[in-house]
Amino acid sequence: MLTWLQWILAFSFALLTPTYITQTPDNATTPSLSPSYPPCNMTVPFQVIESSVDKPVTDDRQYRVITLANGLEALLIHDPDADRASAAMDVNVGSFSDPVGLPGLAHFCEHLLFMGTEKYPEENDYSTYLSEHSGSSNAYTASEETNYFFDVGHEYLEGAFDRFAQFFVAPLFAASAKDREIQAVDSENKKNLQNDMWRLFQLERSLSNPDHPYNRFSTGNYETLHTEPLEKGMDVREELLKFYKASYSSNIMKLVILGRESLDTLQSWVVEKLSSVVNTNATLPDYGVPLLTEGELGTLVKAKPIMDTKSIEVTFPVPDTREHWESHPGHYYSHLVGHEGPGSILFFLKNKGWVSSCSSGAVQVCRGAGVFTISCELTDAGMNHYKDVVVHIFEYLRMLRDEPVQEWIYDEMRDVALANFRFRQKENPSSTTSRLATVLQKNHLPRQYLLSSSLFRKYSPEVIQAFGRHFTTDNFKIFLVGQELEGLNQTEKWYGTQYSNDKIDADWMRRVKSAGRNPDLHLPAPNEFIPTDFSVPDKRAKEPQTHPTLLRNTDYVRLWHKRDDTFLVPKATVRIRLKNPIGHADPFNSVKTTLLIEVVTDLLLEFAYAAEIAGLKYGVLASRDGVEIDLNGYNHKLETLLERILLKIKNFDVDQSRFNIVKETVSKTYKNFGYNVPYAQVAHHSQYLLNDHTWTVQEKREKIEQLTREDIISFVPEFLRHLQVETLVVGNLAKEDAVSISQTISNVLKPAPLSPSQLVNPRSFLLPDSSAFHYDVDLEDKANVNSVIDYMVQVGKFSNIRTRALLEVLAQIGQEPSFNQLRTKEQLGYVVFSGIKSTRTTLLYRVLIQSEKTCSYLESRIENYLIEILGPMIRNMSEAEFDKHVAAVVAKKLEKRKNISEEASRYWSQIISGYYDFKQNFKDAEEIKTLKKADLVEFYDRYVDPASKLRSKLVINLKSQVTKDEGQIPNSVPIIDHAAFKNSLSMTEAPVPVEDLKNYMDPKEKL
Repeated sequence: MLTWLQWILAFSFALLTPTYITQTPDNATTPSLSPSYPPCNMTVPFQVIESSVDKPVTDDRQYRVITLANGLEALLIHDPDADRASAAMDVNVGSFSDPVGLPGLAHFCEHLLFMGTEKYPEENDYSTYLSEHSGSSNAYTASEETNYFFDVGHEYLEGAFDRFAQFFVAPLFAASAKDREIQAVDSENKKNLQNDMWRLFQLERSLSNPDHPYNRFSTGNYETLHTEPLEKGMDVREELLKFYKASYSSNIMKLVILGRESLDTLQSWVVEKLSSVVNTNATLPDYGVPLLTEGELGTLVKAKPIMDTKSIEVTFPVPDTREHWESHPGHYYSHLVGHEGPGSILFFLKNKGWVSSCSSGAVQVCRGAGVFTISCELTDAGMNHYKDVVVHIFEYLRMLRDEPVQEWIYDEMRDVALANFRFRQKENPSSTTSRLATVLQKNHLPRQYLLSSSLFRKYSPEVIQAFGRHFTTDNFKIFLVGQELEGLNQTEKWYGTQYSNDKIDADWMRRVKSAGRNPDLHLPAPNEFIPTDFSVPDKRAKEPQTHPTLLRNTDYVRLWHKRDDTFLVPKATVRIRLKNPIGHADPFNSVKTTLLIEVVTDLLLEFAYAAEIAGLKYGVLASRDGVEIDLNGYNHKLETLLERILLKIKNFDVDQSRFNIVKETVSKTYKNFGYNVPYAQVAHHSQYLLNDHTWTVQEKREKIEQLTREDIISFVPEFLRHLQVETLVVGNLAKEDAVSISQTISNVLKPAPLSPSQLVNPRSFLLPDSSAFHYDVDLEDKANVNSVIDYMVQVGKFSNIRTRALLEVLAQIGQEPSFNQLRTKEQLGYVVFSGIKSTRTTLLYRVLIQSEKTCSYLESRIENYLIEILGPMIRNMSEAEFDKHVAAVVAKKLEKRKNISEEASRYWSQIISGYYDFKQNFKDAEEIKTLKKADLVEFYDRYVDPASKLRSKLVINLKSQVTKDEGQIPNSVPIIDHAAFKNSLSMTEAPVPVEDLKNYMDPKEKL
């Protein structure tokens, strides 16, 4: 589990593009030494550095590492089966290189870089090209690097790459776009102002060594990038040009490109398009000072959060460990301190009723410095014992210091890492290129190991012990977070967080220093879930099966199975739905079901965490009509874990103290919902208004206070008494294994079937023709400056293939212009999204904006966009342009699955929908191919155009209380009474299978 510091350092700042609301890189801070490439006096255009890269056993890609004459290093990846191609550039300069007095300049550079180049001067040329060819792009700025990446249909890689390369050859940094992108940065910053993770992260930075760049503010805002520079007589664009010319040097750039083309072709493109990038021989800064000095250590920082959360974090500064890349000393301690099984910090403190979760991890903050953090989410009782919590943490660290480094523990970590590498499956191409571009910045890493840098290659107990010696009582600081904390006499400059910062009191420090061995804190037992059987079929099927087979179909059991015939890895995914409508029949039962799930998850930690470490992940989740159990990972011991989960559910019991902790945690989740970012809240409201048998967070808040332990204990057997159990088994498990899993479920739970009336699938409401409704809610967070509008027009039923096809093409065409107009040109907000909104049985077209502007103004701009931009674009589009968009949608529909989990998700989404349309993507693609521009014009005019007299509109407005919205929405009916609104609507028919399920049964496999 990651601490909030790890999350922020990992995700940093992302530039949003039309395809994403949010995008998070896999790793946003990667250490590097001074570049060792290219060789001196290179006289050839490039040199091959490595052509033999260690790779997973099933990896059919080819790899080559080259260095250009200008020092730029590139990893070339030939993937013969890639549906989508990608490239990423990582520049070894980030926010730590912001000039003094210009916080956020590196981040601003990331934004403005996309606004045209000398070769492609149109601001949106790059995004338009990607959009037209089923592509997307993004970027993020981290402390010491900036990472840019895209993906695109594989046939269009060269065109996309040529445009991408020009950002590093001759960007315009257009003066006309400067002010707009400063506004975009400011909007991005304001999006985070009420986010506790960002607030606490900046507080941590602001209280670090003021001489270290970690201390600075790095996102940037309107004041730092416009107002203050203007007052100082600075031209921000000129400063940006200086920054770019000095910092964006080819010798600190790392490129990864992935496509179907041969390595030689990819190599020729890289040489042709990037050899002209200027090499200024940039050097990486030596900060020369520690992250934390003696003055910052031994302190207790108390901070007030926005949400009702309570936590404590112990932070130790640790050294740079890059030279120990073969042994990973920090991982040894992360593994043990963050363990959740018996003997761990979490297990001990949870039994005391003081914490609900704990996490730990080593973070390389920058070259030369890192931190190791131990963080605990406190209960109400734990807040009263926070000093004891810290003492017990040091008792555990004392145990680790006294015990010699355990080779068997290291061996377990090594074996799991090796298995994970050997059987790693493909991921989204842009995730691959972006991640590997950061790995390339590890210049100390031999290029043979670029894909396998996570392996444990060398057991070095002395190195591990040396790392652990930094966990001392004179080398730490503490952050305590809670709304009830008093005496917070200071305010953090950038986010306004109230805090205090004092030395740890002497009595408490004496207790910490004298912390001894605690017999309840000890090393974990050997991990029984580490797999040892990795056998798989020895060849792929010539014609892979495109749907699962139905093995059982009785009154209460339905079993689907698909043996892996494509990926050949020892992994499987199992999805189980325990369907009983009473689970969410009313708000009271819905909360009971949630508590059942959370208690079971809590009780599973005793053994399930070990399974998760060993690569066998699980989840017990709420579904729309009951409970879902998901398992994913190595198949060797999957059924063993499943049986234990089922037994915990069947033999449900929980003591009062554990129940109180879980109830408190769930209650806080409900309470804090209204303090999430606005755009993350809006889906809850549309789901409630448009679907039957859904309940508001407010209703659940009220009911949870009434619930007792006895209520849950009596509810579980009632829920389990009658079930429909539907199971999907996909992966390296034979038919007999799937049947065994199904039999295990039946043997443990022993349910009776549901009555026929309980088998009706949930439905959605239909907005009437010629209607317009709006639903307004004031945000609970009174200090949040952002509002959000979700503007939706209903286009029909999900079951109609023609409607699905037309909506897909409309969403594809509208994606780029909506972002370009509403976000880039009008600067309405940082979060702008347009696309498809689906309920259980209906489809809508939506435009979502989060903004400081009022909702009434945003609605007027959306309608203007539809009337002035999208409508004319569709009507005036040539057939050739239309066909280009059709081809892009078809390519997305026919994209191959990349791994077992993705394949299982496709099947499962069809199962739980009730349609069981396993061929939907193929059928939709064929339908989309038949569309003509005239069809889309008619569709737009009928369902989307504000001038349509027949369209059905629903607008949800979550309004900031900071800005008063006095605007009136003409010809729109306000939704005041939820029940009255829903009662006035008709409903669709319930989903039914598109064909007889018997067609999916293999006669030879009927049981």
